[in-house]
Amino acid sequence: MSDVKELLERQARWQRTRQALSWPEKVRLAEQVRESVRQLRRSRESDAGRSRADSAEKSKPRPT
Repeated sequence: MSDVKELLERQARWQRTRQALSWPEKVRLAEQVRESVRQLRRSRESDAGRSRADSAEKSKPRPT
């Protein structure tokens, strides 16, 4: 089976299982996803801040 066909079949199965959920369950899952995205963004922002700080530290002239 081609990778594309397998991917499309997997996506269709995923959509059918989500469609069968009750509204409260759908809302609960959406809230979980929203919180996960929030945490990932926070993590990415702190990583970017550390990276900028490391770059600035490396570019400073060192006393001899």
